[in-house]
Amino acid sequence: MVIEQLAYSGAGAWWLAGFNNSIGAAMAEHGQEAAVSGHLERMCLGTACASIQFTEADTGSDPDALTTTARLVDGRFLIDGQKRFSTFGARPGPAMLFAKDETGGCSAFIVDKNAPGYAAGQLRQTMGAGGVEPADVTLEQVAVPQDALLGRRGHGFGILLEWIAAEKVQQCAANVGYAQAALDEAVRFAGARQSRDRPISAMQGIRWMLAEMQGKLQASRWLTYRAASLLDTRVPGYQEEAALAKVFAVPATIEVGELSRRIHGAYGYTREYKIERLCRALAGATGVATSLEVNKSIVGGALVR
Repeated sequence: MVIEQLAYSGAGAWWLAGFNNSIGAAMAEHGQEAAVSGHLERMCLGTACASIQFTEADTGSDPDALTTTARLVDGRFLIDGQKRFSTFGARPGPAMLFAKDETGGCSAFIVDKNAPGYAAGQLRQTMGAGGVEPADVTLEQVAVPQDALLGRRGHGFGILLEWIAAEKVQQCAANVGYAQAALDEAVRFAGARQSRDRPISAMQGIRWMLAEMQGKLQASRWLTYRAASLLDTRVPGYQEEAALAKVFAVPATIEVGELSRRIHGAYGYTREYKIERLCRALAGATGVATSLEVNKSIVGGALVR
């Protein structure tokens, strides 16, 4: 609900709260207190920005394709590799990083982004959600203590799947917030815009569009809330429910934004109105925190099993 309200502004502010919340929860659940407590305190105070670092140039959601390595040398892990699209990767704070260990398995680590050998490069400009700052990151012999390992060695992908379920729910909540703003903007514009001495909100066609938007929005909201509830209680199948929420809510909320833009007419394609920013923000959810197609495979696979 907090993220939904933050996203209502149409800005990318929810990412700050969302990442510190979901990554902080994963660190608290799987990390050793001595290694994570300082990071968690700064994240709660807002003086540290947490990052996730899994994606690489040639890696989507496949842990076997990781090229970043972590070798245990003299009682510490040495990490080498490159990461892409690390949100807030150039900001001080902890990164939850995934790398291959000597066994070839995927392990998860907490890396301080101020550590020697850590370098953030290009900040990629996004179509919407300004301020997110996805960065390319290079790690050269970055040394982390053994207690910076999250969970057990070789079991990092399970931690990633848990985290990404939370990220999907947060993402759906943000899109619900964007879509609510889009609907409100449409109602406001339709009530003010005049055609033949009456507001266009009096037209049956406009009212049908508003009704369709409300249905898509409310269905998305309640599916998201259900997934959030199952995630909080760790009910078996919560990861599939998070995937289902994304499969439905993301396209549905994008359609809400598009209908609002059409109600705005030519004005909807200008930066004079908020709906232009909302449509760009809504679009980002299709390719972040796994694609819609990956989530369809998750839901379909669960049904067949």
